[in-house]
Amino acid sequence: MTRVCFVTCRRWPEISESDRLVARALEERGARVEGRAWNEPATDFEGFDAVVLRSTWDYHFDPEAFLAWLERLERAGARVFNPPALVRWNVSKRYLIALQAAGVPAVATVALADETGTGLEAIMRGRGWRTCVLKPEIGASAHDARIVTEESLAEAATAIATGAIRRPLLVQPFVDEIRTRGEWSLVFIEGSLTHSVLKLPAAGDFRVQSYLGGTVRAEPAPPAVVRAARAALAALPDGPLYARIDAVETRDGTRIMEVEIIEPGLFLTHAPPAAAVRFAEALLARISGRATAVDEAPRD
Repeated sequence: MTRVCFVTCRRWPEISESDRLVARALEERGARVEGRAWNEPATDFEGFDAVVLRSTWDYHFDPEAFLAWLERLERAGARVFNPPALVRWNVSKRYLIALQAAGVPAVATVALADETGTGLEAIMRGRGWRTCVLKPEIGASAHDARIVTEESLAEAATAIATGAIRRPLLVQPFVDEIRTRGEWSLVFIEGSLTHSVLKLPAAGDFRVQSYLGGTVRAEPAPPAVVRAARAALAALPDGPLYARIDAVETRDGTRIMEVEIIEPGLFLTHAPPAAAVRFAEALLARISGRATAVDEAPRD
């Protein structure tokens, strides 16, 4: 029997509602699926045909431990998805700088080398950004992300100095269209777009996460958004089994906000049932060696 581990974490040890749809599809095809937390002491990951990173949602609080755990799995010969090299590339949001250099329309991103109010002000003035977003280089779920204006520079500098916001840090222009038009999430399995959703923040907020009051609805992404997402996917250093690409429509065109290939929520409860089946079949194909990085033409 094929054994598959869906990796979770101590904070959220159960397989998510979305991922249970994939687990069910795998079990219908003769596989056995177990959820195990990556950071639960003495947890054994041996004997699985595939170790799939699914809800490791607390990894950014201790990225060194997470990467060490990943390396141990790799040394032990575990088949990890997404591939460890691709996961390591995706851990730091500096990948956005690399994507932009490759011609992908990613949101402008600058590493904050001078972690003071003076350094932040220099970036904002130099780029002409009256409002920016300050966020940890390694982060998830909008933790520690904050809007900074010329009026709140001193407050941001204090947050950096006191460790209230985790370093190292990145600076991006604030994309106001997130508030007015929302953020698209496009889900790809083996390079094929399976579905998309539109996420909207709560009134007065810019963060679209559901735990902050954001809402989600299934909706086909516009062609320009799909093209930008495909450009981001094509620029990755390796082909992911699964990926979620987040994008915003702005007055200057689509901007890629994130390329999530470690532990993205895939919104499968908002997707056609075929999406979960597609994930299950693609994983089994990789286990059997029948799949390549992109095993078929896009079906969208």
